[in-house]
Amino acid sequence: MRVLVTCWAWSSHYLPLVPLVQALRAAGHEVCVASQDSMAGVVTGSGAAFVAAGPDVDHAELRARHMRGLSHDRVPAAPPPGAEAAGHWRSGQREKVARVFGAFAARADLMVDDTLRFARHWRPDLVVFEPTSYAGPLVAALLGVPAVRHIHGVDMTYQARDIVPEVLAPTAARLGLDGCAVLGDLTVDPCPPSMQIPAEVERATVGYVPYNGRAVLPRWLWEPPDRPRIALTWGATTTSVGGAKSFLPPRVVAALAGADAEIVVAVGRDDLERLGPVPDGVRAVTGVALHQLLPTCSALIHQGGFGSTLTGVHHGVPQLVLPQLPDQVFGAARLAATGAGTVLAPEEADAGALRAAVADLLGSAERRRAVARLRAEMNAQPRPADLVPVLSRLAERSPQPA
Repeated sequence: MRVLVTCWAWSSHYLPLVPLVQALRAAGHEVCVASQDSMAGVVTGSGAAFVAAGPDVDHAELRARHMRGLSHDRVPAAPPPGAEAAGHWRSGQREKVARVFGAFAARADLMVDDTLRFARHWRPDLVVFEPTSYAGPLVAALLGVPAVRHIHGVDMTYQARDIVPEVLAPTAARLGLDGCAVLGDLTVDPCPPSMQIPAEVERATVGYVPYNGRAVLPRWLWEPPDRPRIALTWGATTTSVGGAKSFLPPRVVAALAGADAEIVVAVGRDDLERLGPVPDGVRAVTGVALHQLLPTCSALIHQGGFGSTLTGVHHGVPQLVLPQLPDQVFGAARLAATGAGTVLAPEEADAGALRAAVADLLGSAERRRAVARLRAEMNAQPRPADLVPVLSRLAERSPQPA
């Protein structure tokens, strides 16, 4: 079986797909990943073949152009779980959401021609796409093969399912399509079921397997810490979207200074520079894979990215989430509903509230029980290798590519 994967050039959108990509290759199937050139190293580092699709873009410029000055804190909140999305947003709110997803549609338009040209040459049996890379379902519709949507965590993009076809309509029309199935024929779902929202999709659940790219285990992680270790991480998206004011780790470090714990701040190189000097008892590092750090930790503090959230669940670590972007706020609420984590909005996260929240993470037996339940639920799901026969059967049920 030949599987074409599509993902626009943002590594945190591709990394959650890697365990399935590796399972497909281990089972003897061919996998090619179509993205922009800047993703070549990330893709080939995961063991997959890279296919250049569309020009590299300045994502900040593209987002600003299509969102036309709409800041992240003015994007309307997503409908609550189980609510009908079509009636949730008023007309003005709906227009704002369409501008957000219009940026994803623009990326799809840039990628789709090269992706289609390669696909017609290579003739994949199946297309797998991350949930905002709409070149995938467009190409699948043109080839007449199944499209598989691989989400990252809580199914945030499902809430915009009636808006996405509208913003994709110009590209679909240019390609000669009336539309395409933006939810795919199957949704691969790594989110524990008790955190997930109701959705009218055919769902294949899978246990989350953390993958953070190429990793080197530093010597200081070889031995367990001599006091509680707290991981503080911040992803790559929040600061790039929200600006310097959205970078909260300095506030957290100041609040926890002097605590009887070791604080490990694990951030990207640019954020490490923003962090500046740190007090005694704080270790600031870059390039450390979260899945290698968390087994030594008693708590995790982060911005609410799905990768950080599910890696924390995978390792059974209680979490404090400080969300700002709409998907972070939505996902953090789903985690908090399980009892495995707690949430502070930026305006609530003063020094006292931060210290109290961390004390709860470290000391609450009820919190630890909730974390253990959620971890057990995640581990009870099928493995990525178990999904390979499911995808093979899906491809076999469909006609040969056109």
